[in-house]
Amino acid sequence: MRPPQKCFPLNFRRQFRVIASAVFFLVSGALAIQAQRPLGVDVSHYQGSINWPSVNGSGISFAWAKATEGLSVNDAYFAVNESGAPAAGVMIGAYHYAHPEMNIGLAGADQEAAHFWSVAGNYIKNGGNYLMPMLDIEQDLSTATPAYTKTTLSQWVNRWCQDVVNYAAASGVTVTPVVYTYTSYSSAWLNSTVTVWPLWMAQYPASPNPHSGAPSSTSPWTPGAWVVWQYSATGVVPGISGNCDLDVFNGTAAGLTNLVIGTNAQLPLVTLVPQLDRAVDAGGTVSFAGTAT
Repeated sequence: MRPPQKCFPLNFRRQFRVIASAVFFLVSGALAIQAQRPLGVDVSHYQGSINWPSVNGSGISFAWAKATEGLSVNDAYFAVNESGAPAAGVMIGAYHYAHPEMNIGLAGADQEAAHFWSVAGNYIKNGGNYLMPMLDIEQDLSTATPAYTKTTLSQWVNRWCQDVVNYAAASGVTVTPVVYTYTSYSSAWLNSTVTVWPLWMAQYPASPNPHSGAPSSTSPWTPGAWVVWQYSATGVVPGISGNCDLDVFNGTAAGLTNLVIGTNAQLPLVTLVPQLDRAVDAGGTVSFAGTAT
């Protein structure tokens, strides 16, 4: 015998559908918000004095500031940026612009790492406000004597990064430097030995979408292995005069903490490319892909 069916008033069923729809859109909206990639900028003395509260209010959550260049340049706004950004709620890191064509070989890398540490070392510390140090490797090598190869330039990069790791360790801090470069340069001058360091890739599409796009190449890193993408060099951000570089982190706000000194520096850096178009019927399965470095 079939059990009696339960009948609900028509008005109740309508109310249930409205509530269910509201819950669905609330959950969908929450997932979309969680999947948004954190946005950032990188700055130097070219941007002058920065209003960091305005930068934070525009949706920027992280930044890197130039500290040094080669052996003789110290950025005039570095200390101001390193103190002003955290005070306004923006996490910030320090970067060094490399000149391997002037400071040749491993000895040159040692000298530039020492110069960087002498200026930036006080801001490479635990506390939750500072990001991993970054090496900017993009300088033209046509004047270098002897000429570099992929092998020798990669050795230069690895030596600089390891020197900074050692300087930090001597101060009780664990860091994993990030390597910044651009697509054609990395393909021409770097080999797979540098892929032990997280990649910050510069590449500027005509119409970039920082929340769903990606650099066109990550060689010699594996495809999709980028951690930060500089997707524009002509950005306009409230609180910053003129144009600035715009960046995006390849993951969620929670994942960004892996780049913060003194948090998850000992763990693998896990990034997730949001897939917002995944949909299945109830009881079905759905797949997501992530990258760990």
